[in-house]
Amino acid sequence: MKKFREAKMERLLISPDRIPEWIPGTTTLDSSGCNWNGITLKGYRYERQDAAIPPMRDYMIVAYDGAPTTMRRTSGGPWQSARVEKGRISLLTRAEESTWSWSEPITVRHVYLSHSELENAALSVFDRDPKSIEINDWLSAKDPCILNCIQLLENELKNGGIGQRLIIDALRSQIAVHLLRQYAKVSLTSDANSNFSPAQRQRIIDLVESCLGENLSLEDMAASIGFSQFHFSRQFKAEFGLAPYAYVLRKRISKAQEMLRKGNAPLKVVALDCGFADQSHFSRTFRKMTGATPAEFRRMA
Repeated sequence: MKKFREAKMERLLISPDRIPEWIPGTTTLDSSGCNWNGITLKGYRYERQDAAIPPMRDYMIVAYDGAPTTMRRTSGGPWQSARVEKGRISLLTRAEESTWSWSEPITVRHVYLSHSELENAALSVFDRDPKSIEINDWLSAKDPCILNCIQLLENELKNGGIGQRLIIDALRSQIAVHLLRQYAKVSLTSDANSNFSPAQRQRIIDLVESCLGENLSLEDMAASIGFSQFHFSRQFKAEFGLAPYAYVLRKRISKAQEMLRKGNAPLKVVALDCGFADQSHFSRTFRKMTGATPAEFRRMA
């Protein structure tokens, strides 16, 4: 039920492409058509206005490029104000309504970073699954690291070239880690109760045994006992001595050996029943793990 509520809320949040419905302006940059996973760069020229910002899907970083002006912000409480200018940034959190106001025209670049990318970065930084990540709005900050990343993103948008995907991935990760270091409050799940209970362990074994002929995913295995994929993978290897994929593969080969000993089913049927895409893949894997081809194993059995 919790996941259903979270998914429903996520659908109600506003994507970067819809922001102009609330903040009208002239678009100067737009990476929406570049398929940059988890990060979007946009540029705008705005006249003076009061902008009611809706609950956004992503975190938004605003880099100012024009003359100094006073920026004001409220999220229902007292107004805050600060001077912003070229070399300064503002940070807007996700899923929260706020109102921003400025009295002179401004030129800005926006970077939108998805929550999932921030969570992925937290996994790498803390080696733990984040229970929650909170980033509050920042009205004005001097942040050369973020500004440098935004400039590199703009260069890639305008010039592109070989290896762009790798560069974008690196910049996205750098921005996410920097936000975690400088602006985020991260609550981590406890490792104290991360061991599989006997019932959970048996449920995993039963699931694998019953799905050897199917495309069993890590997500399916973790969900069967209510673990995150991150925690499940780490704990599975600690308890079973193998990564989940390696464990499933070994079970498939064991089932194939049993079928080869007991019957004369065609090798193609054995391959499909044990979850292999085709007979060729089955034969290669079987030989690698047992030292014999399926046909040789059957003759010796």
